[in-house]
Amino acid sequence: MDSKQLYRFYQNKYYSSNWLNENGELAQSEGEVNWSYCGVGEDFKSEIVNQAINTFTGDDDIYLCISPGKSLLVSKSDATQEIGNILHKKEIGIINKSYTKIMHFTQCGVFKSGIIREFPKTRLRPDGMPLKVLFNANIVDNNTERIPDIIRKHLKNLEIALYNDYGGAMESLWIDLELIEDSTPWSFRFQKRVDNPSSYTDFYSYNVGHYSVKPDFEKLKNLSSEESICSYIIELLYDSTQILVDKQKKLNGFDATRFQSDFLLACQSVILQG
Repeated sequence: MDSKQLYRFYQNKYYSSNWLNENGELAQSEGEVNWSYCGVGEDFKSEIVNQAINTFTGDDDIYLCISPGKSLLVSKSDATQEIGNILHKKEIGIINKSYTKIMHFTQCGVFKSGIIREFPKTRLRPDGMPLKVLFNANIVDNNTERIPDIIRKHLKNLEIALYNDYGGAMESLWIDLELIEDSTPWSFRFQKRVDNPSSYTDFYSYNVGHYSVKPDFEKLKNLSSEESICSYIIELLYDSTQILVDKQKKLNGFDATRFQSDFLLACQSVILQG
């Protein structure tokens, strides 16, 4: 890569990297990211930067990314010197020769380290991977805002009970409960890659089945006890899984019948008794 390509590569990987915490593990939030101080100008601590680069990369040469016109392969000692010379003027990036590790230095004299991960546009579901089921009940109005709190524990138990390998193409199944009368439910769709804003480390979910369910609001209004509300919602969700049976052939061997059977057992043993 020439200088411009290398700098663009760094900029792209900066936003798709996982940054590390103080234990050298993947940080699970921005607040967990470990920032180390190295200073700028007369306060620049070259020994700290040199040790950090040596420990983190292990390569003799590294890619130093400063600007589109000045990004290149240099020795680690030259990288430390260059960082000390210009850090107060620019943010600087480092990538190792195998393009798997990344460091970022700010003009304020602090830096962080991370792992570059590849996120392909598509992938096959790994053999034996359990299905991750997620129920969402975030769409509410004044009349239904208490329902998510009533059913949350039961839905979480149901998600755990359905964490099994059902074969086929699907890695995740998202079922949304829509609790606004004038909303329009989504029909089932299967997506090969979906943005995953809820995770700081996994930027995408793969092979996702997704649809939504809307209750009968007149019936819901007549339910007073928490037990009756839970029973109705869970029955509604169970009935909705018939769509998976109808779409089974398109899911390349997904065992929808077994999934429904497990769902029913979970409702009886985990949900209604929970």
